[in-house]
Amino acid sequence: MQSTPTGPGTPGTPGHDTTPGAPNGPTYARRPKTYFDLLLALYCVLLILSNIGATKGVAFGPILTDGGFFLFPLAYVLGDVVTEVYGFKAARRAIITSFCAGAFASLSFWITIMLPSADFYENQTAFETVLGPVPRIIGGSLLGFLVGQLLNAWIMALIKKWTRERFMWVRLIGSTLVGEFADTLIFCTVAAPILGIQQFGDFANYVVVGYFYKCLIEVVLLPITYPTIGWFKRHEPTYPGAVSR
Repeated sequence: MQSTPTGPGTPGTPGHDTTPGAPNGPTYARRPKTYFDLLLALYCVLLILSNIGATKGVAFGPILTDGGFFLFPLAYVLGDVVTEVYGFKAARRAIITSFCAGAFASLSFWITIMLPSADFYENQTAFETVLGPVPRIIGGSLLGFLVGQLLNAWIMALIKKWTRERFMWVRLIGSTLVGEFADTLIFCTVAAPILGIQQFGDFANYVVVGYFYKCLIEVVLLPITYPTIGWFKRHEPTYPGAVSR
């Protein structure tokens, strides 16, 4: 009878090479070398955190805003990076994925609130007060985010089609002016009554301040956005050779 070989290198023995691609070893799907998945994760995190922060009304003297004011504009900066580097289709994918993540977060909060509290848990009222408005806030935020970000990405991609690699500041600012207006108007219309804003003057204040603030952030962050986009263009192996590496 022929003996069965054993020892290192033999399948089924501890010394067998099981690295991907080795003969008879386990196989795995190969991930493309890209930073898109990292940007997508940041997109989702920013949207969810800003929606939770938006449940708190914030006042700086006569200026009215919400607790997500310092987070949400970053989503547009991130959206600009994705659109500029990966194009409209990739940006649309990121926007829809973030939209779904935000909707799932809203559903999760609602289910958690509805679950019966344990006898020792004494913070149900506080929990509902903080997270109870989130589903409604997220409803307005998601609708505004979806419309505003798609407009932002579409306009930015359209301007890039005309300008190629030139005048990036034009497409960054121009797309933001349109996208943020639609986003802010939709979100504020839904969020204002939840935050207790009843008077039209206060509502107008809320919309105008929010819109100009978000657009201002885009301009202020241009010195950071430019080199960030440049870095991704240089390090994405599939980006066209128009950008020197």
